[in-house]
Amino acid sequence: MNDFKAIILAAGQGKRMKTDLPKVLHPLYENTLLEFLLETVKTVFEKEYILVVSPKVRTYLNSISEENVVIQDVPLGTGDAVKRLENWLDAYEGDVLILPGDMPLIKSETLIKICNVHRENNNICTLVTTFLDNPCGYGRVVRDKNGEVLKIVEEKDATEEEKKIKEINTSVYAFKWRELREVLQLLKNDNAQGEFYLTDVIEIFNKRNLKIGTVVVDPVEVLGANTQEELSTLRKILKERINKINMNNGVIIIDPDTVIIGHKVSIEKDVIIQPEVFILGNYVIKKNSYIGPLSYINSKTE
Repeated sequence: MNDFKAIILAAGQGKRMKTDLPKVLHPLYENTLLEFLLETVKTVFEKEYILVVSPKVRTYLNSISEENVVIQDVPLGTGDAVKRLENWLDAYEGDVLILPGDMPLIKSETLIKICNVHRENNNICTLVTTFLDNPCGYGRVVRDKNGEVLKIVEEKDATEEEKKIKEINTSVYAFKWRELREVLQLLKNDNAQGEFYLTDVIEIFNKRNLKIGTVVVDPVEVLGANTQEELSTLRKILKERINKINMNNGVIIIDPDTVIIGHKVSIEKDVIIQPEVFILGNYVIKKNSYIGPLSYINSKTE
């Protein structure tokens, strides 16, 4: 993706997880939330990505080069996190795609679509939204009578009328970097959280009559996790997605509800997999193989 950089915001503490482990480092199966997202991002952007992380998260990322990491030492919000990039992107004239670090189910095709819509429509900002029957907890997308985006209102700052809106902000955005950098200086933290919200740049752009576009995506792809229960939902969706792909390719899975297959495992058709099976790691399972019940296969040695 030429003149496009991905920025992953992964400095959040994740207090509602109720553990000492930072949220983005919680495991799906063989990969963490952040690792899973980063693998997808690399398929589109290769080495053109930056992780904004806390000092604690940084200690876990031994394989990530310094040039791909920015530290947000004090958690002052998403707007502050993006401001930390100013020195790294000082001379940059391209576009950026910003994503939260706990969004492992988004697909590479979706990332490409967002970038293409952003470029083709010459948007200053392209806001990625989705619709939820129960939008509680999410920022709402406020539009005018013509359907143009006016602003994003966080749940804690929303009026009762705004809380009825079902279109929500996914925390995924594409921006022209120069225009974004300019308005970051205008962000204020006079809100319920006392943080600098990246979402506030939408209203600033709107007041300047700058072009804001939207892309509506499948809500499943943009699911995140703030609690252990929500994380378990992501695992279930991932398991079902992978098992469905394998069965559509001719793999015989006797009881898909009890079979977990890692996303790097390649299985040829006519393989039979019995119930209560875990297969993780880097494997190719050849045609006509048989995996018996209660099997655990993992290429990791630690």
